[in-house]
Amino acid sequence: MSATSPEYHVMSAGLGPVWRDANIRSGPSLDSPVIDLVFPDVSVGYEAEGWSPGDEVVEDQHRGGIITSSVWFRLAVGGWSSAVNFEPVTVEGLLAGSVTVAPHPVRSAAS
Repeated sequence: MSATSPEYHVMSAGLGPVWRDANIRSGPSLDSPVIDLVFPDVSVGYEAEGWSPGDEVVEDQHRGGIITSSVWFRLAVGGWSSAVNFEPVTVEGLLAGSVTVAPHPVRSAAS
């Protein structure tokens, strides 16, 4: 998906740091090649230059629950990153309704 696609929305905004390692891809799709891998670092924030709908991503490792989103951000440094790679509160502040966070299922004592 290019920046000229009708589904692309220009938006200059701070996303903050990634909360866990994140693949940066060439497009808003899990099938798009990975062009970079970034690691969590509170001193490194990312800026979006736009966003687009893309493949839905489910991330189950966040301390707040299971994050689901089909929003992808085009980063100012180049490439695309799923909204699930950024803190849900930040993403919701930028695009209300763009992520859902469900509680982690209760783990049984046997697991």
